Amino acid sequence: MNAVCTGLVCRDCGTRIPESEFSLVCPKCGAPMRVTFDPDTLRESLKDGLPDYDGRSYLYQWRSVLPISDESLIEKVTLGETETPLLRSLRYGEHRGIKQLYFKIEQGPTLSLKDRGTALCMIKALETGAHTVCLSSSGNNAASTSAYGSRAGLRPVVFVQKQVSASKIFKSLVYGGKVVRIDGDMATASRICNEMVQKKGWYQCGGPNPYRVAGKRTFAYGLVKQLGRVPDTVLIPCGGGAGMIAAFDGFSEMYEAGVIDHMPRLVGVQLEACCPTATAFHEGKDIVVPVEKKPSLSDAIMNNNPYWGKYCLQAVRATGGTMITVSDEDFCLTIRTLGREEGIFTEPAGSVSVAALDKLIKTPGFEDPGVTVCNLTGHGLNSPQVATSDSENPVSVTPSLEAVEAYLENA
Repeated sequence: MNAVCTGLVCRDCGTRIPESEFSLVCPKCGAPMRVTFDPDTLRESLKDGLPDYDGRSYLYQWRSVLPISDESLIEKVTLGETETPLLRSLRYGEHRGIKQLYFKIEQGPTLSLKDRGTALCMIKALETGAHTVCLSSSGNNAASTSAYGSRAGLRPVVFVQKQVSASKIFKSLVYGGKVVRIDGDMATASRICNEMVQKKGWYQCGGPNPYRVAGKRTFAYGLVKQLGRVPDTVLIPCGGGAGMIAAFDGFSEMYEAGVIDHMPRLVGVQLEACCPTATAFHEGKDIVVPVEKKPSLSDAIMNNNPYWGKYCLQAVRATGGTMITVSDEDFCLTIRTLGREEGIFTEPAGSVSVAALDKLIKTPGFEDPGVTVCNLTGHGLNSPQVATSDSENPVSVTPSLEAVEAYLENA
């Protein structure tokens, strides 16, 4: 049974509108909207537990909790996205006294977590008859929208800030995206993108689009299905904060439907170079105040004025979680350690959830975080320059056993 989508509801004032009157933000107060479902139908669709994976796109697997009215559109959008791996740590957790540590490796067809939300956005764009899809992005979202937009036969236009990883721009170009590199920061790129949406009527896939969050919340459903239970602690990288909100929505729905017996503690992780949400949390504030960015090797999750900031604060506090910040040195070391101890290669924005573990277990109340899951949000190939340097390139070795043995002894 598919859950019945009842429309959109404002996250602040509770104003409800039908899907046919789609709006990125509340028409009354301007706050973000949330996709809602009939609670009885949703509970009925989940009464026998979470559905098994049948080998097709996870859009099929989770269609009972997604606002998809025409399932035939899935085949026009899918890039073969499957439920992402959940790996139990073999060494990293043991070395830190965390007995049950797992890595949820959110690397979809375009190598990042963005594909969950993008796939659903493309279906909704097709439903509305849109021809051009767009968003502003630091890189991963741009690549995801370019790929899925092209797959769906739509025209993808992506706006990026001046300082962005070349590898991420190339990905968007290869996927057919029209990349508009704005001479400014992400706030400037977002402003121009929104102005084009207003003028041209393009379908906005980023920012406050409620379907992006609705798609990303399947992260929580997939995690519970794979783990066979709800985790005790989940660490999530926080830039704009949509990933945190999506996880909170998913876990909340499962809790209300009786699929899980408690909510996990949600831990948001930010960079010391740009940590407005973490700062607000530790200062006891309900509103996130913009901060000035400091230099960092990461070009993602560096959002100095996060759109979902105050809602992240609400999610973390409602679940008894916390916020942690990590340095560039922390995540660089973590990237290398994960590769050597676990065989996992993740980008800076994804590694921060693991880098935060050392600080988490020193936080009162989190000395034993229980069943713990780190959300790794993208592949290391999205930012390969951070993980290695030219100085590490191996020298050529004479093709003889003696030379190879000598080299290995000194390596």
